[in-house]
Amino acid sequence: MAYPPEFLKLVDQFIDLANQLSADGKTGEASAAILFAAGRYNAFNFIATGGTQQDRGKAVEFYVSEYRKALVSNLDGVVGPVIKKAEE
Repeated sequence: MAYPPEFLKLVDQFIDLANQLSADGKTGEASAAILFAAGRYNAFNFIATGGTQQDRGKAVEFYVSEYRKALVSNLDGVVGPVIKKAEE
């Protein structure tokens, strides 16, 4: 799957912030915070756009499915290497 450059630029901005927040070696905390923040923002977005209690289960399934796809795609290197190798 090809991702639009504008989307990947937004992704990189989040990753840059996570890298700044984990500069003191607290990568686990930064990872947990970005995951929690995504959940909080998606819950806000769902409610703010008129999501109802009836739609809640579908929304949870959708967001969990999308996260799983993103994680697996990145582990498989579909978008590119997760860790860039130093230029030799």
